Amino acid sequence: MKLPFLRPVVPPHVFCLMADGVTYARVRREEPVGFAEARAFSYPAGAVGSGSSGTPLFTREALSEAVTAARRLSEGRLSRACVVFPDTWARILPIEFDSLPDSEGGAREMVLWKLKKLLPGVTSELSVAFRDMPSAGGGGKRLLVAAAPAESLLSIEQAFESLGVRVGVLSPASLVLFEGLSPALSRLAGGDYALVYRTSGSFSLLIARDGAPVFFRQRPTEQEPADHAQELRLSLSYYSEKLQGPGLAAVYVYDELGGKDFAEAASFPVPPVALSGQILGADAGFDERIAARPELLSGFAAVWGHN
Repeated sequence: MKLPFLRPVVPPHVFCLMADGVTYARVRREEPVGFAEARAFSYPAGAVGSGSSGTPLFTREALSEAVTAARRLSEGRLSRACVVFPDTWARILPIEFDSLPDSEGGAREMVLWKLKKLLPGVTSELSVAFRDMPSAGGGGKRLLVAAAPAESLLSIEQAFESLGVRVGVLSPASLVLFEGLSPALSRLAGGDYALVYRTSGSFSLLIARDGAPVFFRQRPTEQEPADHAQELRLSLSYYSEKLQGPGLAAVYVYDELGGKDFAEAASFPVPPVALSGQILGADAGFDERIAARPELLSGFAAVWGHN
């Protein structure tokens, strides 16, 4: 899995994969930032299979129309791209360790071993990426880990490569949304901030300090708002008491389920602010594009965050 934490040099092209189709966008980095192009495509019937874990397996045919159109729209200048996929195709969680091997390979083996204990129902081979987080009490090691079925990620890379596109960043939506927008949100907040991200399948809370994650929690969207509110209160207590958090300077919300009340707002010590083109300094059509295709905000973040 190619998460965005190492800030690779990426082109302006991004493909947002979903259960029923793919959205392509070419991000404009010049001021005012926004989208130079954005188009959505459905998968042809039978072009996407299902892996042993239930996550999709992609073929060349699944992505051919989108890549062909994107190459035409970009006048042939498409050889590398970012790819974003739904959080429901991955497991993202913080994990505590007493200690970790110094080598990356040894640490990866330890992470996989711990995942097998924490996720006994997952039997497929996993691809993992991770980064440090502050540990409660200052002892041991704490990592933010993203794990996804290796067969699904390999099928994505191979499908794009068969069409002449090399995948740069390959990441779950919530993590690429955080990483891409973190520099801007950190400057605006002027202190620790929370990012709440709700989709049709998951509800995520990430707290950041100086552009780095200090807390992450994710739960299924199917829970009732009251349950989410209780989870948020417990999470904020953990942040304050165990992680010695100084308090949130700002809370930002991106709710893909637009039109529904954000009942959890009262759980925060400061009023939440919806992410918008105005906050990001984007062009006049930005919010309209995002409202029509909510997945585009993560796609935008995947590119814009690596200027």
